[in-house]
Amino acid sequence: MSFDNLFKIVIVGASGAGKTSLLVRFVDATFFEQEPTIGVDFRTKDIVVDDKTIRLQIWDTAGQERYRMTLSSSIFKNADGFVIVFDLTSEMSLDQINDFIYEIGQNCEPDVLIVLAGNKCDLKKEIENLEEKIKNISKDHEFELFKTSAKDGTNVNELFHFTAKTLKTNPKLKNKSNIVEIDFENSDDILDSDNQNDFIKKSQTINKKTNCC
Repeated sequence: MSFDNLFKIVIVGASGAGKTSLLVRFVDATFFEQEPTIGVDFRTKDIVVDDKTIRLQIWDTAGQERYRMTLSSSIFKNADGFVIVFDLTSEMSLDQINDFIYEIGQNCEPDVLIVLAGNKCDLKKEIENLEEKIKNISKDHEFELFKTSAKDGTNVNELFHFTAKTLKTNPKLKNKSNIVEIDFENSDDILDSDNQNDFIKKSQTINKKTNCC
């Protein structure tokens, strides 16, 4: 299927925030409990924005610090936008948002798009205690905030459609139609040697799924 624009979006966030579940909900319209991501995973999906077909290449990264620090410079390269996912019920998850903003700032252009996704909004009672802190985070950073639920689908499509539409209207990206890929087999700096084989195996498996839309 042909497309008008191709954008690379990287999903980051604390371990357990629901990054992979959000991706699966958006691409496959389903939900199931996910094991923590090891290394990196990516999927693609075509959507229509203002009568134009946009292909989103969405990268799902590991939340654990041991993987994040080795992946950032490689995976963040050529990213058009980021979705920082945090758990609306976890103060620790909220506190890590600034860490991801810093990592993005160290590896990307200063005007790269960042959108916040507060996940697990279906757990309303658990969120009440952190509501004020959540409001302050959105206000302080002036990033668009979506309260999502990978479990029931709340605001998941809206999150990615907003991201795609915002990127589409960016004049710097108007004619972008290709993305430089990472050579998983030959990249020695993706992961340390103890984890590289698992990472490559996982990446090859995911690549076979990439045409699912």
